[in-house]
Amino acid sequence: MYRRFILILFLTITGLLVFSYFNPWNGIPSINQFPKQNQSILSINGTNIKVEIADEPNEQSQGLSGRESLANDSGMLFVFPQPIITGFWMKDMKFSLDLIWIDERGKIIEITKNISPVTYPETFLPPSPIKYVLEVNAGWSDKNNIKIGDKITRT
Repeated sequence: MYRRFILILFLTITGLLVFSYFNPWNGIPSINQFPKQNQSILSINGTNIKVEIADEPNEQSQGLSGRESLANDSGMLFVFPQPIITGFWMKDMKFSLDLIWIDERGKIIEITKNISPVTYPETFLPPSPIKYVLEVNAGWSDKNNIKIGDKITRT
């Protein structure tokens, strides 16, 4: 009887330890909690910019909304599965942006500059289908002499 009690106690404690290790709510990373590689460095005319990649619908709908600021040398690159005409707005934004619209070949086809959060709910659209949109701080494209026709490459 005593051996049976010890065995049950041992199995219970072992089970609790295993459960607590893989429990996603306890702060110990489980296999599914490690972040995907969602950052990259792009180059435009010799200017490098660190970008966070938004290629999932939930990441794209969130975008930069709710953030207080964006580092001067950073941006968010929206990647779509195929060329598309899609709108962007400034919902819940706290700072102004430049939107750089990029086609499937990596060529900038339009730059919408200095979009203020007060423009919400206005929607901004590209002139033709795009595969990428790069969101950067307002004025970044002028400061770095970025223009229509420039190519974007991954470094």
